[in-house]
Amino acid sequence: MKIRKILSLAFASALLFNIACSDDEFVMETQKTDYTNGIIIANEGGFTTPTSDVSYVSNDLAALQNGIYAANNNKEILGSVLQTIGFRGDNAYLVMNTPNKIEIVNRQTFKKQATVTANLDNPRYIAYSGSQYYVTNNNFGSVKKLNVYNSSDNSFVKSINFDRYAEKVVEAGGNIVVQTDGVYYDSTPPYASHPTGNTITIINTSSNSVATTVSLPNNGAIIKDLVSYNGSAYVLTSNDTASYIYKINTATGAYQTTTLTTIPQVQKLKIDSDKFYFVDYSKVYSMSITSTTAPTAALVSLTGVTNLYGFNVIDGRLYIADAKNFTSDSKVSVYNANNGTLLTSFNTGIATNGFYKN
Repeated sequence: MKIRKILSLAFASALLFNIACSDDEFVMETQKTDYTNGIIIANEGGFTTPTSDVSYVSNDLAALQNGIYAANNNKEILGSVLQTIGFRGDNAYLVMNTPNKIEIVNRQTFKKQATVTANLDNPRYIAYSGSQYYVTNNNFGSVKKLNVYNSSDNSFVKSINFDRYAEKVVEAGGNIVVQTDGVYYDSTPPYASHPTGNTITIINTSSNSVATTVSLPNNGAIIKDLVSYNGSAYVLTSNDTASYIYKINTATGAYQTTTLTTIPQVQKLKIDSDKFYFVDYSKVYSMSITSTTAPTAALVSLTGVTNLYGFNVIDGRLYIADAKNFTSDSKVSVYNANNGTLLTSFNTGIATNGFYKN
């Protein structure tokens, strides 16, 4: 790719002189005051070091700014593990697994509005329904719960406890859907993974109680991802021989299965414009959500990627993060989701784990 400099003239007077480098291009970072009309990027940070922060890239990929939380909050340190980011109304919710808090910021300015700490214990993921929001807590030990909070004042409502680990959570069809099984990892290297089961729990938001538990087939596959699309929940599971996508009706708990017989060990799933996009450790695939035949060729082969970590598909673009060694800056690559063409690449923060439309 041709080396180029990208500089937003509208913000030239506020140039930070901080350059984000990649192998084939670099992007001049510019201080912004409005972070809408772009992509918010979560940088998880180091597990034992307070290096979490957030990056922003504009929709035209012409302006990048790293460290926007610190830049707009008097250089405040965010924490060690930024697990995920959720959005509602004018706010973005930064769920910090460490140190057990949710920082709520204005999604336009990224200035802090509130901090939530009540009843949090290793918070993981967040979803919204009606006047409340829901946060999974999972310490891979005794804590396996879903916390409920009022959106109006962030007050704690209740906890819903589970017998199994609580991980990803989405809203689908007016219900809250929780991944209550999947995998956990050893606490010491080489961090081997262990299966915990195959259940999805559906929460009735009127009573904030368990409506039903869906037991997916016990075929040796592990739950790897959970997403919401057009009122249904989609669950990805995989093993060493195949991968499976389950479309769940959240009103009844019934599901339909798409079997990827030739693509094992799929790790992440996203849906955009009625297409599945999914990745194993080195390739990105796509297929229609109505197709019953797995793709025979990859959309993108991720040559040179060390640790594929963050992944999303937004408005026809693939966003992929290589976390490398989890101690240095991640490399983000952006591809055309229709033909797999590389559009640009740039560096972000440590352990980039998520991309969100703002």
